[in-house]
Amino acid sequence: MKRRFTSCAGLALLSAFGLMAQSVDTTPFLVVMQPGNEVPAITDTSSANAIIWVHVVKDASGNVTSGSVDFDVSTKFSSAVTVTGLHIHNGAAGVSAGIVIPTDLSGANTLPIDATGKLRIQKQVQFPTTPDVVEVSTIRDLLENPQGYYANIHTTDHGGGAMRGQLMRADMKVLMGLMSPKNEVPPTGVNASGVASVVLLRAHDATGAVGAATALFNMDYTGFDASAGTIFTGFHIHSQTVGVNGGVVINTGLSGTNTVAIDPSGSGNLAPPPVAMSPLDASWATAGINGELNTVNSLFDTPANQYINAHTDKFGGGVMRDQMRNTEQSVFQVTLLPANETPPVAGLTATGPTRIPVFVLRNADGSVAAGATLFDVNVRGFPAPTTITGLHIHQAAAGVAGPIVIFSGVDGAANKVVSATGNGNIFKLVNVSTAAGITALNALIQNPSGFYANVHTTVNGGGAMRAQLTPALATPAVTGIADAGSAIITAAPGSIVSIFGTGLSPVTSDLSGFTGITALTTSMDGITVTIGGVKAPFYFVSPGQLNVQVPFEVAAGPQAVVVTTGGGASTAFTLTVASTAPSIFTDSNGTAAIVENGGTFPVITATNKAKAGDAILIYSTGLGQVTPAALTGVLLQPPAGGFNNTGTVTVTIGGQNAVVIYSIASPFFAGLYQTAVTVPSGVTGTVPLVLSSGTAKSNSVNIAVQ
Repeated sequence: MKRRFTSCAGLALLSAFGLMAQSVDTTPFLVVMQPGNEVPAITDTSSANAIIWVHVVKDASGNVTSGSVDFDVSTKFSSAVTVTGLHIHNGAAGVSAGIVIPTDLSGANTLPIDATGKLRIQKQVQFPTTPDVVEVSTIRDLLENPQGYYANIHTTDHGGGAMRGQLMRADMKVLMGLMSPKNEVPPTGVNASGVASVVLLRAHDATGAVGAATALFNMDYTGFDASAGTIFTGFHIHSQTVGVNGGVVINTGLSGTNTVAIDPSGSGNLAPPPVAMSPLDASWATAGINGELNTVNSLFDTPANQYINAHTDKFGGGVMRDQMRNTEQSVFQVTLLPANETPPVAGLTATGPTRIPVFVLRNADGSVAAGATLFDVNVRGFPAPTTITGLHIHQAAAGVAGPIVIFSGVDGAANKVVSATGNGNIFKLVNVSTAAGITALNALIQNPSGFYANVHTTVNGGGAMRAQLTPALATPAVTGIADAGSAIITAAPGSIVSIFGTGLSPVTSDLSGFTGITALTTSMDGITVTIGGVKAPFYFVSPGQLNVQVPFEVAAGPQAVVVTTGGGASTAFTLTVASTAPSIFTDSNGTAAIVENGGTFPVITATNKAKAGDAILIYSTGLGQVTPAALTGVLLQPPAGGFNNTGTVTVTIGGQNAVVIYSIASPFFAGLYQTAVTVPSGVTGTVPLVLSSGTAKSNSVNIAVQ
């Protein structure tokens, strides 16, 4: 059994996914294109920012077999031009090389750009192609070595290339906000509301520095009337915490002179073009949070320090806002097939390897407050040409036709998807903000087998191919229990433990989607765990592992552990409970959660050794009830003027007693303890450390001392 606990600052609770027969993955790359990067360099003030999305289908061994490349380029030419090419070349910076991924732009298929020099160019390329223009081997190498490839725009003035830039792999994060007029400072008093998502991309260059970033904004709004405004005059991210007004740090470009009309119904969607940020911007490296670079890094690390805000003609200072929030992600990998339709579609050999990440925000009780769904669908083998008129998630079991509950936005009108080859990728993030959609999301994460993804075409309007998000839920089975250090026989009231088994959860969830909670929930995705008949609060759930806190109310002695899901209740598994059962946290490499007590609290490792006389912190669980007493699942708030102290503990390092400075329950956690000790003199090398409470001893962990 693998333990999933890491780090001293808390618990990094991880999960693993197995390989499927086919799987889907998408990797974003950012490109900052400049004339000065051409060979030879061109002197001009033009620039462009590109997102290159590489969508791949992999076989059971994880090898790339096919896919699509999306170009999304925003140009800022210094004058009117005619584009004659948009390609990816396989060359390093400063080197001219051949085209390996061409779009359809050419001297015979040009694209004029007016005197503003601004245009958003979106193109998709399939691989492998016939004839074999784009090879799978090229895509594999690009994924491994993006700095060896550059994107290039060609024009009639510069046929060899007008501007170019190397590809930089990007990290992707989805943030959300529940926008309310009550959050404005002062509150605006209108009835409107909104659910906003921001897809944030951050790329590092060859030196490891952040070389570019892009934000994609999307907001569903509702409840607007004339009293709230008739046009949007701004949609921004600002730098400030709750209740404080701050300056704009990421600007979508909406303004008093560049407005968007609010739908006359009062409800609609606002999705401006991508906001690209790079060293070309004057505000990129501005000191403090107001710089784009600092803001992007802060959004990745501490999103709540920024807020998203919508402005209207009636409320120029902001009509509704919310702090940015992390989301929790569950991923469904499926393959859509015509044979799964009801009735099955005969004579169609198309397939749809698909990845659907679902991002959610949680209420304090664990229920879904809002969410977003990313459709990443690779259609393969349709008769060419094919028009896709629908892509949805429906609610029904296998073999049953059910209603649409989550729309992708693809329809048979202006938003249809036309494939000239019968192959392609649809990559769309949609917010789930309506009451019906949120109800569906709550049901989906409790039993995804009751939902299916479906692709519709002009030929097969009722559905061309579909797949359930997961197989039917199985009865959960518990096979073992572990604590921070090892498989265990005994745990203490208040301990954090991992329950291992099969069918323990329909999805993988942690605390990422919660904001401002003060207590852990005892119900997660339709799952409950009882220990001695008492519900246990959750830190993490996955099909093979649950991390929970043993309730303080559980009596000493052998106690039954029962997991209940939508698939039924498990057979009871016996856990022995004692007043204390100390266990020191370790990561998957066996490194103990022991840190230097001061500064940035670095972990003690073979390269960062402790010294005699150093004060160190040991993170553990299983030290039982504290004084003042803690409550089950409640994230501790230290009492005024003090802490929640454990009972007496002792620590030995290399067999010598270490002076205990203090031993407390860690503030803002439930079941986590920290014990501060002084490293004794005369101890060197890699030596064992043991934490004891009464006669109960922890697992022995190694610590490096110089």
